[in-house]
Amino acid sequence: MGNDYNRRGTRFARLLYLVILCMLLSPAAALAQEKGINLELKNVTVQEAVATLNRTENYSIIISSDEVDLGKRISVSAKNATIREVLDQVFAGQEVTCTIDGRRISVTKKQPAAPAKTTAAANSLHGRVTDVKGQPIIAATVAVEGTSKGTLTGIDGDFELKDVKFPAKINVSYLGYISQTVEIKAGGGGNAPLEIVLKESDNLMDEVVVVGYGTQRRANLSGAVATISGKDLNARPVVSAANALQGADPSVNITFGTGSPESAYSINIRGSVSLNTGSPLVLADGVEVSLSQINPNDIESVSVLKDASSCAIYGAKASAGVVLITTKAGKKGERARVSYNGRFGWAKNTTSTDFITTGYDHVRIVNQFMNDSSDGTMNIFRYTEENGGLQKLYDRRNDRTEHPDRPWVEVGDDGKYYYYGNFDWYGYFYNRVRTQQEHNLSLSGGTDKVTYYASGRIYQQYGMFNINKDKYTDYAFRTKVSAQMTPWLKYSNNISFDTSGYKYGGHSDYEGTINALQSNICAAFVPFNPDGTIVQYVNQLGKNSPIGAGRGGQMSADRSKNSKENRYLTLSNQFDITILKKLVVTAAYDYRQRDRLYKYRNNTFEYSRQQGVLETFTSGSVENAYREVHYGYKGHNVNIYGTYENTWGGHHFKATAGGQYEDYRSTSLDVKQTGLSSDNIDSFTVATGPITLSQSISAYRTLGFFGRVNYDYDGKYIFEASARGDGSSRFEPDHRWGFFPSASAAWRISEESFFEPVRDVMNNLKLRLSVGSLGNQQVANYAYIEQISTDNQMSYTFDGLEKGYYANVSDPLSSGLTWETVTTYDVGLDVGLLNGRLNLTGDYYIRDTKDMLTTSLTLPDVFGAKTPKANCANLRTKGWEITLGWQDEFQLAGSAFSYNVSASIGDYITKITKYNNPDRLISDHYVGKTLGEIWGYHVDGLFKTDREAAEYQATIDDKAVNNRVYQCKGPAGNRLRAGDVRFADLDGDNVISEGSGTVDDPGDKRIIGNSLPRYNYSFRLGFNWMGFDISAFFQGIGRRDWYPAANQASFDFWGPYAFPPTSFIHKDFYSNCWSEDNRNAYFPRPRGYNAYSGGALGEKNDRYLQNLAYLRLKNLTIGYTVPENLTRKIGISRARIYFSGENLCYWSPLKKHNKTIDPELAGSSGTNKANSGTGYAYPKTLSIGVDISF
Repeated sequence: MGNDYNRRGTRFARLLYLVILCMLLSPAAALAQEKGINLELKNVTVQEAVATLNRTENYSIIISSDEVDLGKRISVSAKNATIREVLDQVFAGQEVTCTIDGRRISVTKKQPAAPAKTTAAANSLHGRVTDVKGQPIIAATVAVEGTSKGTLTGIDGDFELKDVKFPAKINVSYLGYISQTVEIKAGGGGNAPLEIVLKESDNLMDEVVVVGYGTQRRANLSGAVATISGKDLNARPVVSAANALQGADPSVNITFGTGSPESAYSINIRGSVSLNTGSPLVLADGVEVSLSQINPNDIESVSVLKDASSCAIYGAKASAGVVLITTKAGKKGERARVSYNGRFGWAKNTTSTDFITTGYDHVRIVNQFMNDSSDGTMNIFRYTEENGGLQKLYDRRNDRTEHPDRPWVEVGDDGKYYYYGNFDWYGYFYNRVRTQQEHNLSLSGGTDKVTYYASGRIYQQYGMFNINKDKYTDYAFRTKVSAQMTPWLKYSNNISFDTSGYKYGGHSDYEGTINALQSNICAAFVPFNPDGTIVQYVNQLGKNSPIGAGRGGQMSADRSKNSKENRYLTLSNQFDITILKKLVVTAAYDYRQRDRLYKYRNNTFEYSRQQGVLETFTSGSVENAYREVHYGYKGHNVNIYGTYENTWGGHHFKATAGGQYEDYRSTSLDVKQTGLSSDNIDSFTVATGPITLSQSISAYRTLGFFGRVNYDYDGKYIFEASARGDGSSRFEPDHRWGFFPSASAAWRISEESFFEPVRDVMNNLKLRLSVGSLGNQQVANYAYIEQISTDNQMSYTFDGLEKGYYANVSDPLSSGLTWETVTTYDVGLDVGLLNGRLNLTGDYYIRDTKDMLTTSLTLPDVFGAKTPKANCANLRTKGWEITLGWQDEFQLAGSAFSYNVSASIGDYITKITKYNNPDRLISDHYVGKTLGEIWGYHVDGLFKTDREAAEYQATIDDKAVNNRVYQCKGPAGNRLRAGDVRFADLDGDNVISEGSGTVDDPGDKRIIGNSLPRYNYSFRLGFNWMGFDISAFFQGIGRRDWYPAANQASFDFWGPYAFPPTSFIHKDFYSNCWSEDNRNAYFPRPRGYNAYSGGALGEKNDRYLQNLAYLRLKNLTIGYTVPENLTRKIGISRARIYFSGENLCYWSPLKKHNKTIDPELAGSSGTNKANSGTGYAYPKTLSIGVDISF
């Protein structure tokens, strides 16, 4: 069967390419036969005939009189006729005048010659504004461009402007209509009245939306498609398009690993599509890209395809949704335009960095937690009343800088260094305020044949590290050219190049450095001794551990340096060949290349803990070594498809069919060598140590054939059907091909005749339905092939010199691995009210993912290998989205005040409907599980008295959750005390446990929360008036539960509860800790390591479960555009100055008990320790910029 699929697919591919080749060879002959208009219409209305001409011949026919009989029945028979001849047949028997201006035709009722009117004053203008039916438009805005002079039309649509300086441009606008600009030449005052006709706009309904392999009017969409305007993304002080898109639509969930400028991002649409990988397909002008390589200032619009019917035409890669980015392009007939946008800004953490910097306070807190811990070490910081160290710290507690009489470093009688400082270690390692700048330059324009756009960007940002300041740079370049080479051939070219670099000091794993610096540093310590030597080990640290887990001295030494370079190149060429007027064939080839070069220079350093004695520090993570990582990726993509479109008698038909071939290859090489003989040369040529090398090469191919049919009748009844057949090399030959159909329909109820009475209030009402399936092939490239690796090193030798190697066979694989199938059902409603002022869109969807690749039947332990994966799991997602928008304008102080408000919210829940876990262990997935659920214990509170604690301990065995208390060796004792955590015995067996660890027997555990975000929402506010513009963008989530990671991870949350000698303790932290004088505190009795496994805080419970819900002021922009009559004098067509702030502030329940963790960072897996909240800080940015056009 599989071979039959392959043979049929091959035959179909050959036939398709043969047909297209024949069509490519015949355009000239076809064009020779089509010099005029061929049109056959029988018994249609004038209105239907006009609509047909507009659609099929690309004319814009405007009826400017209500006396034209649009309902008159006519017939048209035209063969190779001129447009004038066709119009004569359409309007036969009616006294009309047809004015033809290119593709624009104005039809008016013939009028008898009007008597001459008295001209107005030479410096005034008067006239009348009407709609296409000749009806006056009341309260339309008529303004002189570049000035504050303006007026509103009266009850008859008339207006008059006095004291106008000519030449002048008159802007005429009214909400719901297409604005017009009228040029009045010098000496134009006092002429005959201006007759201005505004064409009605359907607002959002007339918007052209980019969809798969084409465009559609929004009014004709039947699938779930959201659009985001480039205006909402341009000129934002962000690194890339990924940052700008975050929160722009409720269905698009974008999260960042950390706040680093080079941090990776993850994206999903309507939640995870599979338990395996599954990311949306992101295309820019039809080419697959990463959002990190897109300059936000180049974006014209973004379309988000959400349901299967919208995505089906993209096939295998679109199972998780599609993001279509359209970049800016030149416009026909537009003169060359040069635009510059530049800004300078400053960034700082979104969270507080007000940590304890007083040595005395730091020592007392840490020692209290350490003394009452399971470790047994007393006074980890060796400052006590007995040795006089605590008194010295107390004497210096108010010294912000070192006092000559109270030095921060003393040399003892033993020659060793002792430290008594008040040092700001956070300010030493990290930059609280860092600068950034961005410059964008673009050139655009066009003639009637060629359009062009070129842009360049320079972005520079300093990061949060203070020593050897980390620096991120990005250079982007894009060109976009389109040329109508002949009447039947159009060529388009799009080139994009982006190169970014990130340089930083310290260890190559900077997230690991941030985590390491959280330990074994005290405000009493300083980084350098008086003689300039580095402090790495401290004689007053009870355990012989280096500060910052070894990374502290490495940062101070500043001898390790690293760089990451990323280059992205995309090149696309496209030919559009008009075979017939209604048939266009498109052939496109895209090439993508990504190159990465990471260089890591690690180095040892010298330090001193005794005067005159230097030692060299080296460890597993700090060594004299050089490492390079090379990664290369090349992709080729060919698309050939034809589009046929026709309209007749109210029917509109469009069909697209074609094929796609993709080829990808990636290589990776990782080389490391130790023993470099030079500190100044980073090269393997000066290295003498052993070499560690690993290499991988991977490739895959896909071949797909697709088709789509669109039909609508009179814009009321809309239908779309599409199908795609895909083959992927990731599956074995007999299971490579999959067929995935979809269909959608829509009914524009507002276009029905019975809707006429309410159309003045509700101008649009559309119901949408869609269903479709897609295949997910985002699995390993060689998932069905068993592999043999030969580079496995033994731990012993055969010759006494070198360790031996052995071959290893991969774990067994299931036969018949094939596509995961994603089926989506969607129902949507689009509503437009008050002539487009108020718009509402709502969707409800169900998405079923079946045959997911997961663990199959459990094999006995004696088998000696992991259980193979098979297509044996399903899940279901249910969700909804609502978007609401309002826009309007009114006159304020004689000028138009336009404003807009929009809001969106969405939510989804995903449950597993099939999974191989017959015992329903809660440690694994199981049928009925909601993805993201958190199991934990219920806490009744803190013990109020020692007696209550003793009574509880006598009857309840809680060693599973409070064992750290029973291991305590300090003065608090190894028993439960007042202030300790009281766990509830929910199952009544007098033992706190998780029972059998199953859903049916979870012991005292219950579902206490869910780690996935709920209720994604955002809202925008904006207005324009008198050249001023203000926009505000708020974004957030309504609920997300987070339990801080246990053990030595969540330093910023648990502090010394996790690791007593924590480096950075916030000044407000201790006020939340229980004490005899603070019995209502949030945190329990101070006990070190209590956030480790077996401790009350290390076991998930509902008391310390955090809600990461937040509302963030994502962006605030305030701008002013200088009047054109001022800028024109110096050759500038537009000049705007603006202030922009990104991530300015946020509100979150997390702030109640923690001020140092951003809620978006808390649940991240991109930090050194997942879900720790300890990582590269999220930035808030303030910028000042200019936007100038010439």
